Amino acid sequence: MKITQVIDQLGIGGAERVCVNLCNLFVRNEHEVKLIVFDQIGQLFDLLDERVDVVILDKKKSKFKAYKKFTQEAQDADIVHVHMRQVYRFVQKAFLLFGGKRKIVFHDHYGKIAVKKHVPMFYRTIFKPKVYIGCSALLTDWAINNVKMKPENVFMINNFVAQYATNSGESAQGWVMTGNLKPVKNHEFAIRFAAEVGKELSIYCAETEGEYYEKLCKLIQTLNYEDKIHFKTGCFNVQPELKRYEFALLPSISEGDPLVIVEYLAQGIPFLVSDVGESVKIIQKHYPFLVQKDYNIENWKENYAKAIRLKDTEIKALYRNYFSEDLFLEKYMSVYQKVLS
Repeated sequence: MKITQVIDQLGIGGAERVCVNLCNLFVRNEHEVKLIVFDQIGQLFDLLDERVDVVILDKKKSKFKAYKKFTQEAQDADIVHVHMRQVYRFVQKAFLLFGGKRKIVFHDHYGKIAVKKHVPMFYRTIFKPKVYIGCSALLTDWAINNVKMKPENVFMINNFVAQYATNSGESAQGWVMTGNLKPVKNHEFAIRFAAEVGKELSIYCAETEGEYYEKLCKLIQTLNYEDKIHFKTGCFNVQPELKRYEFALLPSISEGDPLVIVEYLAQGIPFLVSDVGESVKIIQKHYPFLVQKDYNIENWKENYAKAIRLKDTEIKALYRNYFSEDLFLEKYMSVYQKVLS
């Protein structure tokens, strides 16, 4: 099958990582994969399998030429898999201007759906998706109830990650947290929690600058914990590093469906996470103490004592049974067959 994935850029982000994961998954399963991207800037290009055919549209230089080039590049595709709303709008406009077959799957990663349910212009008419994938139940409910799509054409598929070999043979020490420095990620709570338990915390992020970073530094100074908190930048594939650590955190206030939770599962590292995203629903069924309903540190400490007793084989079993690459390959192929039927 000839599969074309489309996204605006490959900077650090959940949608971008899913796009890269899908390109690699399909090409490693003998499909012909093309990635059309609007901008060559981005840290995730290095994670693409070398067999993926990458096309840069350079939309900033000329949008009209980008529309034309897109339709030319997408003509031989069996499936055009489009990530994110602004990209979907571009693809639909390109086909309106230059024609061409439209075997389109719209993959929606919109993270503010809980508070912004507005339906973009033309989504109920000329831009109405034929097949829609949402990474959360909130998104698929929106597609059915607000866009008025047929339920049989709407699919909820969790985000997934490939399982990487670890980079470390050392004994695990300290805690780890992954997430760009934004208030919604709630690094402040993670720092306070680590200080309360007396553990070192390594925070992987894209960059260390801005008001929020300065605020975190002041908090660390107030707690007299400067030697115990480590900000780590420049690592764009954190999963192989996770086994360096004995425990992981994700205390976000809000998330769509965070990939990092699945990366914790893939590496078998014990963790505590806040109640965000779709993957936590599966985790709750098996180990409810891993998913936190509040930000009371005493409750987190109590559940931490339970979490660290889990074996890595027990945690990896959740990845194998619910999030493995083979399972997701089957899910996406069933969606594609819906488009082609």
